[in-house]
Amino acid sequence: MHIAFVLPSLHGGGAEFVVRQWLSVLSNDGHEVTVYVYARDQPRVAIPQGTAVHTYPGHWGSMRLVFMPAWLRIRIRRDTPDVVVSLLPFSNVISLIAMRVGVHSEVTLMISERNVPSLQVDNTKRRDQVTAWLARRLYRRANGALAISHPVATNLVSTFGVRPERVFVVPNPVVLSPDPAIDTPGPPPGDLHVVFVGRQVKQKRPQLFLHVLAELSSREITVRGTVIGDGPLRESTELESKRLGLSVSFLGWKEPWWGAVDNVDCLLLTANVEGFANVLVEAAAAGIPSVASSRALGVADAIVPGITGELAMEDSPQAYAEAILRAALLDPGSTADLRSWFARFSTARSTSSLLAALQAVRGPVQS
Repeated sequence: MHIAFVLPSLHGGGAEFVVRQWLSVLSNDGHEVTVYVYARDQPRVAIPQGTAVHTYPGHWGSMRLVFMPAWLRIRIRRDTPDVVVSLLPFSNVISLIAMRVGVHSEVTLMISERNVPSLQVDNTKRRDQVTAWLARRLYRRANGALAISHPVATNLVSTFGVRPERVFVVPNPVVLSPDPAIDTPGPPPGDLHVVFVGRQVKQKRPQLFLHVLAELSSREITVRGTVIGDGPLRESTELESKRLGLSVSFLGWKEPWWGAVDNVDCLLLTANVEGFANVLVEAAAAGIPSVASSRALGVADAIVPGITGELAMEDSPQAYAEAILRAALLDPGSTADLRSWFARFSTARSTSSLLAALQAVRGPVQS
């Protein structure tokens, strides 16, 4: 089968990482793969031999919703893929305009959502609100939609009008540590090392992470924190840490992050909304209990409460602190008990789920 992907770039995390993992399996299995990218800067990344990559040659500008779909429409007619898979809202919109507005393309179109769009209002720039407005009117025209978690799938149905039978939950592929194990005992009484991993942006709420540490400290617990990641809020977060008098190390990006820290008692994810959160599965594989808010929705597919971590019932520092104290005392048992759960997030299983979804919307898969 000839599969084409539409996304900003092959470089970076999130959707870019997912596509790179899928490419490796699809190429090995003999599928033809084409990738259309459109971000201004396209750093070179390793991709399987034979993968065709086409980059939008123009500039964004005020007419991007005209010129980019036109370019994509021409490329699809020329390359004749069997199915187009777009990832992220803007990619979805330009793909829908190219293939479903004006002239209807017979090529199967599968859109993909990586987050919970209807809850992203506080994290969305004004210019992206046009994309969201168009998405609510166009998503239902796709042949199908991929969601990385069940809450994302629910949002596609309830907010965007995609028919339930056309929505497919395909778990993210997650690269785990070589020997996954969750066998670390709970922390010594009164001593905790809590880690934050992620971009320091509004959605991730790194300063809330600091307030949770302050709450633990107020309970006469010796607590230290480590922040792994970077972003526009790093400077203000460091200043807030000093103001609160906390012991926090800011390491920037480290890969793999679990190899950059020792004696971690808990990973704390303070995002207000997540489509999934790979870091929770990575923490479990590295033997680190994790905590996230149940209000982040997508994390419910990435954490097993009472086994790999705990869900805070709401977003207050007190609720997070209680969940951390529970999570840090977990004794999840042997890796063998979780091996089938880890397998759900393997690259092979994720790609197999992708192909099954494509088969469902276009008929039998032909290699």
